[in-house]
Amino acid sequence: MISLRRILVLTAILAFPSLVAKAEVVFNGVAAGDASSTDAILWTRADNGGSPVTLTAQIAKDPGFEEIVGTLDGSTSADADFTVKLTATGLTGNTRYYYRFIAPGGVTSPTGQFTTAPAADQNTEIRFGFSGDTDSRFRPYPAIASIAVQGLHYFVFLGDTMYETAATGSPAAPAITGQTTDPAALSSTLSAYNYKYLESMLGVNSASGKPSAAGQQGLQPLLAATGTYTLLDNHELGNQALQSGGAPPSAPLKTTDPSFDVNAIGGYDNKTPAFQTLVKSYLDYHPTRQSITGTPASGYALVGSQVDSPADPRSDRTPKLYFAQRWGASSLYIQTDDRSYRDIRLSKPTSPGANTTMDDLGPRADNPNRTMLGAPQLQWLEHTLSQAQSDGIPWKFVVISSPIDQVGMRSATGRQSNGQRDGTQAPDGKSWWGGYRAEREHLLKFIADNRIDHIVFLTTDDHMARVTQLQYLTDPQDPHSTALVPNAFQILAGPIGGGGPDAYTDHSFETIRTAADARNASQIAAGEPPLGLPADFPGLRNVFRQGDPAASTSPSPVDFMSPDTFNYVTLEVATDRSLTIECWGVPSYQQNTFPQDPVEAAKIFSFQIGF
Repeated sequence: MISLRRILVLTAILAFPSLVAKAEVVFNGVAAGDASSTDAILWTRADNGGSPVTLTAQIAKDPGFEEIVGTLDGSTSADADFTVKLTATGLTGNTRYYYRFIAPGGVTSPTGQFTTAPAADQNTEIRFGFSGDTDSRFRPYPAIASIAVQGLHYFVFLGDTMYETAATGSPAAPAITGQTTDPAALSSTLSAYNYKYLESMLGVNSASGKPSAAGQQGLQPLLAATGTYTLLDNHELGNQALQSGGAPPSAPLKTTDPSFDVNAIGGYDNKTPAFQTLVKSYLDYHPTRQSITGTPASGYALVGSQVDSPADPRSDRTPKLYFAQRWGASSLYIQTDDRSYRDIRLSKPTSPGANTTMDDLGPRADNPNRTMLGAPQLQWLEHTLSQAQSDGIPWKFVVISSPIDQVGMRSATGRQSNGQRDGTQAPDGKSWWGGYRAEREHLLKFIADNRIDHIVFLTTDDHMARVTQLQYLTDPQDPHSTALVPNAFQILAGPIGGGGPDAYTDHSFETIRTAADARNASQIAAGEPPLGLPADFPGLRNVFRQGDPAASTSPSPVDFMSPDTFNYVTLEVATDRSLTIECWGVPSYQQNTFPQDPVEAAKIFSFQIGF
């Protein structure tokens, strides 16, 4: 028997099909990514009441879609949580394109835009940005609300694109290990991670913390404003046992057993259904060239480029998420994957006999057999850098999700009497310096020995903005043989919204200068490079710091640091090959307050490097 309710629903569908389609299909944002000079990946999520829907993507050279240059068709699916990725091909280099998706009944998505890469011989200005870390406790991310005014060619979303942890109105996603194979448990985990990505796309109700169609729509302003490249980091992998893809599935979480320090026993987390489940969610929600199709019950299949290295089972037949993309005559974008292959994070008891653990930053981290990148990727990176130098490419931008400077994060216990952070720092076990020192020294020494210059490492993860020089050992056997990598430095940005900066309730310049000076003193005391760039750094000019009139004539540590803001960094390579760096952000706010008032990001610090 057909119920009266169903009769009424069927009557409405038959009488007003287009109105029903418009009422049912809701687009949860658009994005474009992995652009080359000839193609790009277009992405959207279309909520059709739990049913698939066929979509048409239009690509045009104008925002009014008067000059449509291509159309693509595709369908959402439940297996991909109703997301879809389409490859737009046959594009012209160094061209801004506009795109949108259209559902049956004429329901149209927001308009997005992206720019294709210029040809390798085209000398043109390139402007791009980067940041990372979007914790749902700090939605709706006002730091990036007005990012469209920057006119970026692309933006690098440098990891932690969602947090699996709980927020008001949002439960935590479950933790799983590499030994989890139960399809029901994996399906539940997949759904939970999908929701975490989705809620960061949407607006938020300031009272309940639930998603809202009102106010800023989370990350949508950023993703619609420009094309993106995206990296995998620890929170996409649950920040638990699966955060190190090269670890053996048999290793317990935060193991203190040195027998697991280097995975020589075979079996890798990155080949397990659990790891692939989390990576599938990540790939489904980002406009990447790679995908994982299927379900936990039916099994997974990899789509897109894969690593072909039979001699290295750690890397062979995994999604190849590392690559390089030329952006005109003067810059090369180099993306790494420093999560899928790394050895396990090192731990030790907090005290003898204790049941709690902490990062082990001691001699175990110097093991020359430990790897962050895996052998094939490290070889590829060194070759890519050497070739770039040989080809005369002025600027090489290497993006990494974990810091490579010899510094680390702020001390968790370091606070002044007024409750603010005191700026001191300690290494972090997931950073290159804290847990993977031998490979770090090898890479930086390779760069210095081969005179590969003007390398800028871009990273996030420490929830602050800072600039540092890079120090390495000229003799890996002599801990005192330190030297600076010539004409190289690291820029760390973020978070877009995450814990750490919210510890600052006083955003005065004097408070931040005190924190910067304390951090600088602790770095020098530890034999590390000072914070920032010195006045005699080759090509340094036009230093600016909000609140510091002396920045241009006498740069100091505070001119290269922002620990109290939610921020991103832009970089502009000019036609004269000079590089301009600008840090933009908003003062931090408390978690789970979900501010709704528009805030314009301000320039916090900037400087130029002449070539």
